Amino acid sequence: MSYFSMFPTEGYDYYRDGIVQNAISIYKSVRPLQNYIDNLSGYNFYEIKNGERPDIVSQKLYGTVNYYWTFFLLNEFLHDGIGVWPMSQEDLTEYINNEYNGYAIESRPDLLRNSDGQIIEYTDSLAGKFTMGETITGGISGASGTLTKKDIYLNQLVVQNVSGGAFLGNASGNVGGLEDVTGSTSQDSVLSFMAYKYAEAPHHYYRTDDPDQAQVSPTVFFSQSDDAATNVIINVGSTSTSELSYTTNRQHIHALNDTRSKIRVLDGAVISKFVSTFESLING
Repeated sequence: MSYFSMFPTEGYDYYRDGIVQNAISIYKSVRPLQNYIDNLSGYNFYEIKNGERPDIVSQKLYGTVNYYWTFFLLNEFLHDGIGVWPMSQEDLTEYINNEYNGYAIESRPDLLRNSDGQIIEYTDSLAGKFTMGETITGGISGASGTLTKKDIYLNQLVVQNVSGGAFLGNASGNVGGLEDVTGSTSQDSVLSFMAYKYAEAPHHYYRTDDPDQAQVSPTVFFSQSDDAATNVIINVGSTSTSELSYTTNRQHIHALNDTRSKIRVLDGAVISKFVSTFESLING
């Protein structure tokens, strides 16, 4: 039994010509309460194998492809539809290569305070600078690409569809160190500090002394020194200078895909009752 075959139909005059046609009432919705799912004894957990589609999993578990839709009701993250079903390793690699091409150029804002502690200068901040879609060019490398994202919390300019080589920054491994990067439209410019391939750039930071690796949003300050090695990262809401580490975009996407690969499924002994109850409620 396919999903929409259980839905009621309603008469609808599509063309306002007096001819009424029956249409499936797709706006009706029935979902089990979360506390019911949490207390339900008739479900198990299933780990989706590489490349398995919902219909394949349904066939494997229940001997029919028609119960694929139950996975989307029982798992909250799947309420968003097939687009969040875990990708195969091949599709995942292709997705990362397409979505995370280019570079993430990280600046390091430099705060300068007077003797009263007031900020008198704030250079290399991304706030209020650059225009989305403009061309960003490295002053030394000559690399250029399109600005597709600006993240002021991570101090990142995401530049994709890059040509002319690699942007310079300490993380790039290129001799030559840092370079000014400039927007062709805005004429805004900042000094690059790190130039990561976008897939390997920080997605989020965490404290290395936190066993749970809870995500934190660092605010980065420069000390009043020309020596980058003396600069520290200070956690938001804290005066701690505990060292931070980060999870890359690639690692984050792989971890998210792995998490989505573990889903709740109904036991074969209760699947028929669940389906009949759903059909009754959707038509009620």
